[in-house]
Amino acid sequence: MMKFSKRDSKKMIKEMARLYGLSVSEVREQIQDKIIAVMDNDDPDQQAEFKRMFGNRTPTPEEFICTASKQLKF
Repeated sequence: MMKFSKRDSKKMIKEMARLYGLSVSEVREQIQDKIIAVMDNDDPDQQAEFKRMFGNRTPTPEEFICTASKQLKF
């Protein structure tokens, strides 16, 4: 199982910004927009999974990466 720490998440966001020629805040904003889109999804299964992972709160991009990475199995 692979998982990332909050420090790893910050490094990943910084590297994505560098690779795509964006600022770190732009990358964080894009990730946050995707998080909100998932939260607003009409699919009850996706809503239940998101609620299981994060409860009723909106995670930061770093928290999302950390928590989602714990779900990955390689």
